[in-house]
Amino acid sequence: MRIDSAHQIRVVVLPKSARSNAEISKIIKNRLGDGWQVQRLTRGSRLALLIGATEYTVGTSGHARESHEAALALYRSNQFRRVEADVPIPADVVAESFQAVGGNTCFDNQPPLDWVHHIVHWPEAMAAMSDASRGGVGVSIGQPDTGYTIHPNLGAAGLDLTRDRDVIDGDDDALDDLDPNPLWPFPNPGHGTATASVVVGQGTATEGIVGLAGRSLLVPIRAIESVFQVFDSDVAKAVAHARQVGCHVVTMSLGGKGFVGLKGEIQRAVDAGMIVMAAAGNYVEIVTAPASYDNCLAVAATGPGDILWPDSSHGSAVDVSMPGACVYVAQYRDKTPIVRMANGTSYAVAHLAAAAALWLAQHGRQFLIDKYGARLLQAAFLATLRWPGVCVVPPDWDPGYGLGRVDLPALLAAPLPVPADLLSVAAFGAEEDDAVARIAAMISADPARMRTRLAELLKVSTHEELNETIAEHEGELAYLALADRSFAQSLARPGSAAAFRTKINVAGVSDDLGARLAG
Repeated sequence: MRIDSAHQIRVVVLPKSARSNAEISKIIKNRLGDGWQVQRLTRGSRLALLIGATEYTVGTSGHARESHEAALALYRSNQFRRVEADVPIPADVVAESFQAVGGNTCFDNQPPLDWVHHIVHWPEAMAAMSDASRGGVGVSIGQPDTGYTIHPNLGAAGLDLTRDRDVIDGDDDALDDLDPNPLWPFPNPGHGTATASVVVGQGTATEGIVGLAGRSLLVPIRAIESVFQVFDSDVAKAVAHARQVGCHVVTMSLGGKGFVGLKGEIQRAVDAGMIVMAAAGNYVEIVTAPASYDNCLAVAATGPGDILWPDSSHGSAVDVSMPGACVYVAQYRDKTPIVRMANGTSYAVAHLAAAAALWLAQHGRQFLIDKYGARLLQAAFLATLRWPGVCVVPPDWDPGYGLGRVDLPALLAAPLPVPADLLSVAAFGAEEDDAVARIAAMISADPARMRTRLAELLKVSTHEELNETIAEHEGELAYLALADRSFAQSLARPGSAAAFRTKINVAGVSDDLGARLAG
C-alpha cells in the first residue's frame, strides 16, 4: 500500500535522557497536540522520529515552515538535546538531465557506447583480476534509491532480491512500478534502475550497458521518490538496512540537507566495515548531504575526455570524480525499456561504487578487515584513492572536483596503506558535528568567517546568544543554504558587497528565524 508521505511532517529528536516512545509521545502531545506517531529512527538508535500530518505538500514553503515551527517548539520544551525537522527542499531545477536538446554536446557529438569503459580502463582492470574476483565477485552493494525494475539491460542476475527493502511503504519489495507519484512535486521513477545499470548492468556491449562490477550483487532499497527532494530519515533507514543485511558498499545517488541522524547511521555503517559514498549534487551549486559529511565519500561528475561537467556540484567536500555526464543508462520511455544518455553525479557515484567493489574483490574483503579492522576499511580505500597515479588529473583540473578521476587498473595495483597511517584519514567533508561546520562543508566556506557572518545576519549581541540561536535553528539554516542560493552565497563570501545586499527568502522557516533574518 502506497503511503502518502508527501503530506507528512517529520521531526527527529534526541532526548536528554533515556525515554521510551510512550514517554516521548506524552511530551509531543503536550507541545504539539494529538496526531503524532513516535518511532525509533532505526533499530538501536537513541533518536526518535516523529511523524505528523499536514495539508501542505512537500517542497512547498508551507510544508517547510510548519515542520520548522514544530521542531522549534519541541527544542524549546527543554526535553531534547537536539531537534531537527526532516524537510525535503524546494527546487526550481530538474534533478537529472535526460532530454536530448540542441546545444548539448552529449547529443550533438555522441560518444561511443563504451566510452566510460575505455576512459577508466575497465578492460585492462578486468584482465588484471583473477576469475575468482573479476567483476566484483562476492561483494554486495546497497543502493538507497527509487527501487528496481527488471530492465533487459539491467537484468536480474546482478540484483539480490532476497535482501531488498522498501523503507517508504515498510515492506520487503523494492520494486519500482514506474508510476510517478502524483503527490510528489518532482518524482523520478526509474532512477534506481538507471543508476544500478552502470554498476551491475547485464546488457551487452552492443546495447551499451555492461556494469563495471557486473559480478557483484546490488541490493535495491526503495527510499526516495525524488533524488533531490528526500526525507533524510528514510535514507538513514535505508543505510541501516544495508548494514543489517550485510552489504559491503553503500551508494547514494541522492542528496538533501541531511540531519544528525543520517550522519550517525553512516558512521555505524563505516564502523561495521562498509564503504559509503554519495553524489555531490546537480545544478544546486553546493555539495548536498550526505556527500558533505566527512564519513561519506563525495563524488563529482566528469564527461568524455575528462571534461568537467559544469552542472556538477563541486567544492572542498568533494573527494574524487567519476564519469557522470553523457553516460548511457537503462531507462524507460512510457514504460518501454530503452538505453539513452543521461547526466548527473548519480552516475558518477555509481561508477565509484563499482570501483570500490572491484577493489574489495581484488584484495579480499576479509583480508582487508583482518589487516585494518572493520572501522578502518573505508579509510584504507580512501588512502588508496589518494595514492599518486590512482586518480587521473587532466590539465586545468579544478580541485573542487576532488583529487581527480579514478583509473581502475591504477586503483587495483596501488599499494595498500600502512594501518597506522589511517587513524586520521577521512573524507573531505565536515569533521565537526555542529551546524556551522555542517553548512560550511556544503558551501565550501571557512567556518570561522561563516560564523561571523551568521552573527551579523541573526542580529545577536553575544557569543552565547549566537550559540543558542544556531542550536535552535540548525536545521532551518541548513535548509536555507539549499533553498535560497543568495543566502548560501552570502555565507560563503561574507566580505563581498553582494553579501550585504542579500534579501533572504524566509517563507519556509519559522517566524522566529524569519524575523531575525528580515530587513
